[in-house]
Amino acid sequence: MIFASKAFFVFLPIVLILYHGFSRREHRYRVLLAAGWLFYAWVPPHYWPVLFLLTLIDYVAGREIQKATDESLRKRWLTASIVANLGLLFVFKYTPFVCETALGCGELFGLSELGTMPAIVLPLGISFHTFQGISYTVDVYRKQIRAVDSFTDYALFVSFFPQLAAGPIVRAAEFLPQMVEPPSVSAKQISDGIVLFVQGLVKKLIIADTLDELFVGPVFANPAGFDDAIQRWAAVAWAVQIYCDFSGYTDMARGCSKWFGFELPENFRLPFLATSITDFWRRWHLSLSTWLRDYLYFPMGGSRGSALRTYVNLMVLFLLCGLWHGAAWNWLAYGAYNGFWMCAHRWYDLRMKARPRLDARRSSLPWIVVAWSLTTLQFLIGLILIRMADWQGGTLMMKSLVGFGHIPASGASLGVMPTTDWGFIPLVALLMAMGLVGHIVGGLRERGVLPDRDWPDAVRLPVAALGLASVIAFTGGTAKTFIYIHF
Repeated sequence: MIFASKAFFVFLPIVLILYHGFSRREHRYRVLLAAGWLFYAWVPPHYWPVLFLLTLIDYVAGREIQKATDESLRKRWLTASIVANLGLLFVFKYTPFVCETALGCGELFGLSELGTMPAIVLPLGISFHTFQGISYTVDVYRKQIRAVDSFTDYALFVSFFPQLAAGPIVRAAEFLPQMVEPPSVSAKQISDGIVLFVQGLVKKLIIADTLDELFVGPVFANPAGFDDAIQRWAAVAWAVQIYCDFSGYTDMARGCSKWFGFELPENFRLPFLATSITDFWRRWHLSLSTWLRDYLYFPMGGSRGSALRTYVNLMVLFLLCGLWHGAAWNWLAYGAYNGFWMCAHRWYDLRMKARPRLDARRSSLPWIVVAWSLTTLQFLIGLILIRMADWQGGTLMMKSLVGFGHIPASGASLGVMPTTDWGFIPLVALLMAMGLVGHIVGGLRERGVLPDRDWPDAVRLPVAALGLASVIAFTGGTAKTFIYIHF
């Protein structure tokens, strides 16, 4: 069940009525837990035991870590939790990749009779809820939080349906304190939730899905059929699409949660305004980047060791970040690509800070423009790695981005697009502008040109109503699956 589906628009009002219809804490949370499990088991239902098993293991592990006085026993329970989470994640997510790689290697040596790749369907949101479970037991082990006494409370933390499928990755320290008593819902939360949810619908259904069908999908499926200019614009449109798709999901998740009185963390902070790759990862998918920093990078030593050790830590971090996103060679390449540029930027940053006069110039407008342009180019090339249909087409599009032109094969034209040549260009441009308008406003607010305050409800709610009407009129309210649900 995805947010932009008819089933969800029946499911959500029922859950809201039942939740707010009860006054007792335990009854409200049981309603939400049952809703989360139903949401998870909608299709396919046979993977619900995976979620339940991991929830039970982490709940027991947290309690045992809390009450144990022997350090070795505490470590054993922590290890059991981490191994269970990562073990099941590996089985479901990485077994096909490992088998496919082994079969490919076997064919190189003439061993084609090794067998076939197993068909395994990835459970919904397993990459997200396994990370939540690990962070919970690690935080209990570090004595940063206390273990949860109630199984219902802990299961609800894991299975809270707005963020269950594609995040953001919520930490226990952020969510559990809100559960002490069922939070009351303010009028501002209701209006903020409406605005966020409709904003997410517009991003997903009108911008992301339309760009994919109209422009991004056809070009990435056959880059050789288009010239270098079209390829470059398709790369930019793909960046807008994946941002609107994923941030649209986050907006809807945060909007839904507000109607139950809960607040979820932001996951994006104007990523297309980044002026370095380091700055970009402080703005994009914040719940993942901060999770990897706190639970992987810092425990490995972070930047506290030698320069070589720091670079190794960064490479390992981003290789694992790539594999977290997807079990495929292009995702591994994406992780290596980002790791390389993170290391390069750290080296550059340290050299610049050692030269104060030159470092001071980095705040000048020309320097910022150049830094932003290079960062955007880095980001676009990385996105080609994860969308390309094959390495040949991906290489072709990367060459176009850096200025090596391509002349399409004879007879190739925009005619393969599902629209006319003339109607296609302004519509794509309009959709891309819609996807980036928030960055323009946000950038002006960051620089103090515009005041950093929300519009009043008298303005926001009619605009939200117009956005909802547009979604229904132009899309029928039907969306494609969210990109990050596959992770």
